[in-house]
Amino acid sequence: MIRSQETTLADELTGRADENGVRFELTLPLRSRPQSGTLNNPTVLVASSDEKVLQKLAEIVVQCGLATFLAFSVYESKRILNRREVCLVVCDDRLIDGKYDDILSETVQFVLKTPVIVVSPTGDWPDYLKALNAGAFDYLAYPPIPGDLPQSIYNALTFRTARRHQEIATKFFNTSGGGML
Repeated sequence: MIRSQETTLADELTGRADENGVRFELTLPLRSRPQSGTLNNPTVLVASSDEKVLQKLAEIVVQCGLATFLAFSVYESKRILNRREVCLVVCDDRLIDGKYDDILSETVQFVLKTPVIVVSPTGDWPDYLKALNAGAFDYLAYPPIPGDLPQSIYNALTFRTARRHQEIATKFFNTSGGGML
């Protein structure tokens, strides 16, 4: 069984008092994993409420040579996004407590927007257009055709890297007064 790195139960119990009014703290050991998802050490958030889908998506991401954070819900996904830097999000279109839209809205707040790849068991054209209009990088039917998800991951990370270089060049250009050195 796959367990998400962020445990909702721990969040619900931490700092609460039992029936006798005794407060307690619950701490869980963190698994060893990369501390950041920089472009030198990319980490991908994989989110799905279905354990089998989560496992399959995580396997594909790991086969691409990337580290993963796993989440079963929008709540867990948002916690990971707020605490860890990830280069990419691969999520199911529907989670226990929401949809991919909620995760997309969370990624928009970052200076360098994190690309989101949405997977769906239906893969309907109207849903595809809706996801792209909402800001998703890509929308794939699940199970993906072999090679589709790895190619989409590669494209998303390449796009993110290119955008990062463009932002650095623009910042340099603006600070140098627009002239050549």
